[in-house]
Amino acid sequence: MNFKIKRVFAVVMRHLLLMKNPFELTSHLYWVLMDVVIFGFLVQSMNRQGNNSLNIATICILTNLAVCYVFARGAVSLASTLLKDLSDLSFVGLMATPITTAEWIFSQIIVAAVSSGISFLMGFVCIGIFFRFNVFSSGLVLIPAIISLLISSWTLGIFMLSLVIVFGKKSSSSIHTVPWLFLPFSGVFYSVAILPAYCQKIASWLPMFYIFDGLTQYIKNGQSISLALLKSTGLNLIYFTVAITLFMIMFKRRKNIGLTRLELES
Repeated sequence: MNFKIKRVFAVVMRHLLLMKNPFELTSHLYWVLMDVVIFGFLVQSMNRQGNNSLNIATICILTNLAVCYVFARGAVSLASTLLKDLSDLSFVGLMATPITTAEWIFSQIIVAAVSSGISFLMGFVCIGIFFRFNVFSSGLVLIPAIISLLISSWTLGIFMLSLVIVFGKKSSSSIHTVPWLFLPFSGVFYSVAILPAYCQKIASWLPMFYIFDGLTQYIKNGQSISLALLKSTGLNLIYFTVAITLFMIMFKRRKNIGLTRLELES
């Protein structure tokens, strides 16, 4: 069956219309605001300069915070779309339409990208209001970094889709916690070099680590992030391929068991 963009558009619009709910947007703003205020002012107070200007450590934290929700929120949103369909009892009906699995996954990726964009925009605004700092002052280097984090979010989101396909609505609490398990090893708030050796090993296998560490080194020392982007992209491609393969296997097995059970199981 041919790939039809209009079917993708229909699924995307359904979730975007749900996203306009004020309570949904508030959930985007709340966590971004809390992290920006708490970690931004914490680091600034610990490294305060006499002229009240932002120190390098604060700039690194604010820049990483602005982009870290591209990864975290994108992954959660991608998996949450399936949970919403299951809660609304609409997933089986959707799968009964001519939409293909590829079209459905592509639509989830678009919704996740929009959600990531909203979180980044809110972080950008909050940082501008509280610290009068423009995260793009680092330059256009931020754009490829954001793209890499987007791919990382899609990869983790698809892994979590497999989790939902296997366990159904029982996995809902895990979906909202898994992305944050990776942040302590990714160098968002501190250098991974201070972690134990085994934690540094874990970090070396995470594409997000190379982005956050690369941005930090770029801001501190003007060091090029080209190598970091290359390593991150390579890992992203490997993990994305594995994630898609795993999801297709789990989805096929679930279809053999019966998709209806996903909606009925609580």
